[in-house]
Amino acid sequence: MELKIYNPVEDGFIKKIDWNYEDLKAEIETRTAEYAASVYNDDSIKNAKDDRAKLNKLKDALEGKRSSVRKQMLEPYEIFSSEIKSLTVLIDKAISNIDGQVKDYESRQRKMKEAKIREFYDANIFDLEKYLPFERVIKPSYLNVSTSMKSIKEEISAMIQRVSEGIALLNDTDSPYVVDMKAEFLKTYDIGAALAVKNRLEAAERKRQEYEAERARQKAEREVKEKAETEKLIQAGKKEEAAPEQKPAPQEAPKIAVEQKTVPEEEPVCALDFRVYVTKSQMEKLKKFLNDSGIRFEPVPRQ
Repeated sequence: MELKIYNPVEDGFIKKIDWNYEDLKAEIETRTAEYAASVYNDDSIKNAKDDRAKLNKLKDALEGKRSSVRKQMLEPYEIFSSEIKSLTVLIDKAISNIDGQVKDYESRQRKMKEAKIREFYDANIFDLEKYLPFERVIKPSYLNVSTSMKSIKEEISAMIQRVSEGIALLNDTDSPYVVDMKAEFLKTYDIGAALAVKNRLEAAERKRQEYEAERARQKAEREVKEKAETEKLIQAGKKEEAAPEQKPAPQEAPKIAVEQKTVPEEEPVCALDFRVYVTKSQMEKLKKFLNDSGIRFEPVPRQ
């Protein structure tokens, strides 16, 4: 079945349109050269408009003829093109029917191949399925006719072995980051990536410990300094208690009180005002002495 053109025959197609191109070209070149060199002033502007109109009319005539010839040339082609399209519609209908059946066959073949791949996977995965599910194993390219079962089995076997060895290595790893390492490994099945996670976390922990150690050192230095300052203040207080500054007059009061206590007969009570400079502990001792001696005392009103 082939398409045959009866008219025009193969060498009957028009090759060139013959017309007075050269004569018309020479005439137009002469006339346009004159117009191109023309100079118009205000008085001759009407002539310029007339000349422009003549040239536009000539141009429109040429363009009109070109469109007319094009239409005449395309008319037989348009008819021919429409007839061809009517035939391709019939062919497309037949292709569609066949294409549906071919695709159905290919779909069934892909499902059968996937079932075989699943069967091989189930027979070799053992207890690794939770780490390497079938969905992570199957690839769209495996279902192509061009991909052999031999290459698929080799690739799956290598993947199962890689995961098995990686999980075994991680299970034997004594590291606080083994959970993070396993999580990374199960993303990529790349033991190198898992070890990189371990190194990164260990480096971060070292930095944290160094930071905490530095904080502890600074805190210890502050505490030592504060303790030294406190001890210095305590020692200064002890020196002040050992050598308090006292005035002579207040020291006579206790002697007077003692002498009064030793008098057997009752004497009239006298009021004696004086100021005593003492430390806190000395003040407590003085209060105890006065109380024990039965000497009444009270604050002196401020002047």
